[in-house]
Amino acid sequence: MNDSPAHSAADVADIDGYYDKFYVHDADEIRHHLQRLVGEHCALTVHAEGSNDSMATMLLRVDTSGFWIDVPNNRALLDAWMAATTLRFEGSLNRAALRFPSGPARLGVHGDRPALQVPIPTRVLYLQRREFMRREPPAGTLACHLHLIDGQEVDATIRDIGGGGLAVVAIRSMVRFQVGDVLMGCRIELPDIGEVEVDLQIRHILNRGHIGHDALQAGCEFVNLSPVVQRKLFRYLLQLDRDQLARRRRDE
Repeated sequence: MNDSPAHSAADVADIDGYYDKFYVHDADEIRHHLQRLVGEHCALTVHAEGSNDSMATMLLRVDTSGFWIDVPNNRALLDAWMAATTLRFEGSLNRAALRFPSGPARLGVHGDRPALQVPIPTRVLYLQRREFMRREPPAGTLACHLHLIDGQEVDATIRDIGGGGLAVVAIRSMVRFQVGDVLMGCRIELPDIGEVEVDLQIRHILNRGHIGHDALQAGCEFVNLSPVVQRKLFRYLLQLDRDQLARRRRDE
């Protein structure tokens, strides 16, 4: 899915307003979250602004000047990080997602080893568990067009969906799921919102004999979601919440 430049600019402007309630701006609280990442040895995924090449790294230390991360072992990636004005970071703490931009990075030494020092971010997107809770769409209303590793394309029913991933149910004889596989370029048509394209990493596989003898379910995590797709997914989830509340009130 490719947005036109004008459409992308409008969406990006809208994204900031949409996520405002999830941002942390307090400097002490931001440092606290970064210190927790260090203390719990949490990995961070990093990529340079405008690049799709990402790599996991460790946050080593937080000090008054910034925070320190491991140097990537790929020289081309290190050069890209050093040249970028902004790096984008993603991590998690107790199933709460943290995302923030910062930069530029400066090459230095930490513990007698090369490391990158990055300024403390001015804001951090902190999505707690509720934003990632799964919702069940009304039966038959949501499907995913899967691009399988072996090149096949099949349609699967979405059993539940949240901000962090979804579960799909497909006919066993038509799919070959493997835990760890990343299914690239899968498509979901969100009612009243439009189509989104997502990459899915298979986290677990379940037999669903009570649904049908040939039914197989795969729990999947979203990988490298763009901000535009994140926004559309959360709009859809909020709509599901509103619809469920309206039905509950009608039944009272």
